[in-house]
Amino acid sequence: MTKKLAINGGEPVRREPFHPWPVADDREVGLVRSVLEGRIWSSDGPMEREFARRFARFCGASYAICVANGSVALEIALRAVGVKPGDEVIVPALTWNATAWAVVQVGAFPVFADVSERDWCLDPRSVAKRLTDRTRAIIPVHLYHQIVEMEPFLRVAREASLFIIEDCAHAHGARLSGQGAGTMGHVGTFSFQQSKPMTAGEGGALITNDKSLARRIYAIAHGGNPLHRGGAVGFGGNYRCTELQAAVLLGQLHRLEEHLERKARNISVLKERLGDVAGIAPLPIRSSVTRLGLYALALRYDRDAFGGPTRGLLLRALRAEGIPAWRPYSVVYRSPQWRAGRRFIEWEADADPDRRLGLGARCPTAEKISEKEGIVLFHEVFLGTERDMADVGEAFAKIQRHAAELRFQGLHQRARDKARNVLGRLGRQP
Repeated sequence: MTKKLAINGGEPVRREPFHPWPVADDREVGLVRSVLEGRIWSSDGPMEREFARRFARFCGASYAICVANGSVALEIALRAVGVKPGDEVIVPALTWNATAWAVVQVGAFPVFADVSERDWCLDPRSVAKRLTDRTRAIIPVHLYHQIVEMEPFLRVAREASLFIIEDCAHAHGARLSGQGAGTMGHVGTFSFQQSKPMTAGEGGALITNDKSLARRIYAIAHGGNPLHRGGAVGFGGNYRCTELQAAVLLGQLHRLEEHLERKARNISVLKERLGDVAGIAPLPIRSSVTRLGLYALALRYDRDAFGGPTRGLLLRALRAEGIPAWRPYSVVYRSPQWRAGRRFIEWEADADPDRRLGLGARCPTAEKISEKEGIVLFHEVFLGTERDMADVGEAFAKIQRHAAELRFQGLHQRARDKARNVLGRLGRQP
């Protein structure tokens, strides 16, 4: 058989890299130089205040508070709404560990709820089954290119007097019915880590329309000091960002809208390219989404349409063709970091480690997406040209055309794995 697929030695669809990330130009260089020359490098300087003002306006919020990173933004949000040790906070099982780890950091219990097949975001039906009299807050995560349909969670919050914290680490600039991500709940949190759609390497922000909540957030992040004027609010830590981060973020914010428009156009092109590739389907976008945010494009894989290759084998084949395709997050309670983290809290005699880490929960939809069906293409892929989208589409189509070759690769891999296991049991090296 002539080898066509690159995973077997054939010619790849693409050899050149996709659009570089992060993106920076003379704007960021000039802003950083201004900070260096101005001798105000710490927090609460003119760059930070300007960025906070512009970012709040961009999101449609009254207040934005800059912090060190997205993980501490979640922790601060929980403290600010009054989550205390022993409380329960409902989080999606399919998210980055930080969403749930922040709950552990404030002494509360993360309760994992399943996600929806349609958008991979928190499923209101699963949340309803997990509500107890100890539930204090819910953290919906706007995941990959989806924005959560917030009304079911807002209704539950009103009925049960709960707080809604929107995790917007993937949703910079996303809007639902004209309303910005992070402005629909009580507080929204953002990450500016290097992989995010706007970045300063690290950094984070919280947005809210509630003045008293903004004051508490600022105090927690700034050693208890007040926001603008007024007396001290209470204890606080040092979760501040720097003027250098704020300078870079001002440059990033300047081009974010154009980036979002370019990504949306390229996603439309790719959807057309994938229209004839059975078994690969980008998750649908709600008609109520008025601006698409994008950390990654999420796709569902039906292995039967490709003749049976596992998702892992398909991903290896795509990367061999030059397409940087990856699996989604691990389900939190199955991720290596989370499971290994048990030992760090077992010293707490008054807390059952299994309950403290939310273990024992089963979220079958999240598990299926994470372990079998989900594929993600990160946002920088969509900063390029229509030709880039043609290459992505052609790679999927090529692999499907030569599915028999990929099936043979899978059989060969399974045979090698079996031999390796047998030799391992015999104490020999394969």
